[in-house]
Amino acid sequence: MADDYLIKTVKVQPMESYPAQASVGNVTIAADPYDTNKKSLTAFDVKKLNSSGYFPLHVIIQNGSSDFLKIHTRNIILITSSGQHLYTTPATLLVDDIGKAGMTSKIPLIGSDSAPGMGKEGSALSDFSGKELTNRTVDPGSVSDGFLFFFTPDPKINPFQGSTLYIPKLETEGTGKGIGPFSIALEPALTKPKKK
Repeated sequence: MADDYLIKTVKVQPMESYPAQASVGNVTIAADPYDTNKKSLTAFDVKKLNSSGYFPLHVIIQNGSSDFLKIHTRNIILITSSGQHLYTTPATLLVDDIGKAGMTSKIPLIGSDSAPGMGKEGSALSDFSGKELTNRTVDPGSVSDGFLFFFTPDPKINPFQGSTLYIPKLETEGTGKGIGPFSIALEPALTKPKKK
């Protein structure tokens, strides 16, 4: 039997440390692409996540306004360098797929909880779902973050290369007034290959 899945913590850095970001009014959204297996392994306990076609994107939202803002993740798209529009893959589908491929060892049934006292060991499902950026409200003066997952059938081609993350708008709670769009070029944030 393989070892238990290890849940890793992803820290949110100060906004100025993210090279890929866009601001509209008092709201800034940054995007941190996890474009290599090595970088993805720092966030998720899956050795070849990118090689299996799944590319995580960490999204950080800083709400400097005095309004409660709602984000709807189904409206977010990744526009690739070839103009293709990629929509996010829900964490539950991703975990189901990599579980079938034998890439994770501990995936419980949906709705079951990890045993208490397990420390940092847990399940891939609870980890991916817990870190996923879902529809939510971002409080005034706060920072909210989460991951979006994009799938490509050809993982040898990095879908983040030359691409743009497009978030049509955030909605002001109560009025429904939109703030946006946010268009974030991901190229400045890509992992640079090391020179030999």
